[in-house]
Amino acid sequence: MTETMPEITKIDWTPSALRQAGIMESDFSTGTLSIREVAGASFVRMHSLTDLAREASTRIDLPQGTGQCTGGHPAILCLRPREWLFFSETTGPGDLLHHVIGTVDPTQTAVWNQSDALAVFRLSGNASAWLLSKLSGLDFLAGASYGPHCASTRMGQAAVIVHYHQAEGEEFVFDLILDRSLAPYLWDLLRESAPHADELHANFGYAGAIP
Repeated sequence: MTETMPEITKIDWTPSALRQAGIMESDFSTGTLSIREVAGASFVRMHSLTDLAREASTRIDLPQGTGQCTGGHPAILCLRPREWLFFSETTGPGDLLHHVIGTVDPTQTAVWNQSDALAVFRLSGNASAWLLSKLSGLDFLAGASYGPHCASTRMGQAAVIVHYHQAEGEEFVFDLILDRSLAPYLWDLLRESAPHADELHANFGYAGAIP
């Protein structure tokens, strides 16, 4: 039986990576692009020694293919075979970790909290796919045609997990998940590159980030 995450009031949370680095600004927008830090997000990573679906070692519906994702709270991203990242904006790190540990076989899995190690930026707007395609070696211009998915890439000196999904109460967005220590670097890179993304959108039109 599949278990769902209970509604839990978030009492423990992770502070803003930008504010910890002394950057008070955490959102930025142009005419066709919006960038903001998703402060207080919780992350739990899980690695399995076996095929959990085949062995019936979990009570969670896990996406099995690399790059596949499930929505909801938490969202679950399959980063590579037998490795997943759980991501929640509404549940504290301790509660999320407890939930994941309680739904898997501890003899077959390693589960650990990464909330203090990661940061996330959310990109939305018609120029967002142009911005990501400019900064990485991946083509994000077909966004909506693939549906929710994730991919690992590099943007400058930062290794980034890109999560494309429909945020609750929002349109389809790109979440950029990265090492917390590199958040100020990527923030500056995104801001510096945003005007060029606007130009690409103006010259070539809508890039398909939103259905």
